[in-house]
Amino acid sequence: MAMADVRLGHELGTQQRTAPGREQIAAFMVAANFTEPMFTDVGFARAIGYRDTIVPGPLLAALLEQFLHTELPGWELERLSTTFRVATIAGDTLTFTGVVTEHHETPSGHRLVCDLVIGHSDAEQAVISTATLRRAGGA
Repeated sequence: MAMADVRLGHELGTQQRTAPGREQIAAFMVAANFTEPMFTDVGFARAIGYRDTIVPGPLLAALLEQFLHTELPGWELERLSTTFRVATIAGDTLTFTGVVTEHHETPSGHRLVCDLVIGHSDAEQAVISTATLRRAGGA
């Protein structure tokens, strides 16, 4: 996508995908050497009020990065600030949307700021985020 095509108010998405499932979450937990039962133990997750295990925040942040990569090819993620508002359940349907809120020309290239949302199928905003991206040079 050319820089001229990315203007203030440019909408990103809408993309839908399935949240990581139990097996993907378990593999992440092993790789991260992280042991929190609400992410891996269905019985524990249900005992504390969830209908299934929940998706760890770093996996949701990685999905946001993938979303940006597909929506803004050629732009490099510089910073991602994320707020997790409600838990995301393994295997649920997620909706990714975003909008460009700032576009700056700098001596070294261009910089974008985008507001991003991961929504659940019930339209609840589960994750809200602000991303700063950069791209060197001209169009």
